[in-house]
Amino acid sequence: MAGKHRPVIAILFGVILGCLGQSRLIDLTWTLRGGIPVYPFYPPYNFTIVNRGDQAGGYYLESNEIFMNEHTGTHIDAPAHFAPGAWRLDQIPLGHLTGPGVMIDVREKIGDNTDYAVTQQDLQGWEREYGRIPDGAIIMLRSGWGEQFWGQGPAAYLGSAQKDASLLHSPGLHPDAAQWLVDNRYVKVIGFDTISADTGDSTTYPAHKILLPNNIIIIENVGHLNKMPPTGSTVYAMPIKIGDGSGAPSRVFAIIDDRTSAAGLTAPNLILIVTSVITLIAQAI
Repeated sequence: MAGKHRPVIAILFGVILGCLGQSRLIDLTWTLRGGIPVYPFYPPYNFTIVNRGDQAGGYYLESNEIFMNEHTGTHIDAPAHFAPGAWRLDQIPLGHLTGPGVMIDVREKIGDNTDYAVTQQDLQGWEREYGRIPDGAIIMLRSGWGEQFWGQGPAAYLGSAQKDASLLHSPGLHPDAAQWLVDNRYVKVIGFDTISADTGDSTTYPAHKILLPNNIIIIENVGHLNKMPPTGSTVYAMPIKIGDGSGAPSRVFAIIDDRTSAAGLTAPNLILIVTSVITLIAQAI
């Protein structure tokens, strides 16, 4: 009886492993287009069509010109942005821009505090549930700000319609939490779904001044963190390679390994596993 059903068992075992071993690719980047929020210091993003149509030479051509500051859209802050003599954008080692993904969800902590500062206790709370932040991590702090306000225009996302940085409102990282990470964990990158690593009401930028001199890269305006699990991903932050740049728009994405992610045992996977087990039992009877 056992020998008769070995092929069935082998096939179903392969199906189960395949079910658990699926990888997914998720985009954590907002699309650059006119009207997106920009920090008050910087000019608006501008996109101009140069060619779009049939040309005199008998061919079709599209080309465009763009004008923007380095720190526009989903972008990287290089250490030189706040630290004289530190890495400029093209000096950042490529390996420093990829690592195990950590998504820390602080939406419940924010409540009505639009300038909530993520604390050391918030970071340690994640560790109590999921384990120590891995070495070389790329941390993504999910405040829910981008999900809620990015598509509603600059005033909603920035917390003010005025081009005055002192009037902004959005969550960020508490300087004590930034210092705790520098002193106690090896983190390559921290990403924010807000306009800044610092809270909107900050005009001295303490988180920037702590993280960047210690070569912890900052990503601002990260998108779609609702699709990222707390663990089990590898994140890639790929900026335009601007010589001497202090930052650059970046394509940020994550590869999710469902075998190791906290969300790996999704409902479809469980259904397939249960169905496979039932089939196996039926075949063995």
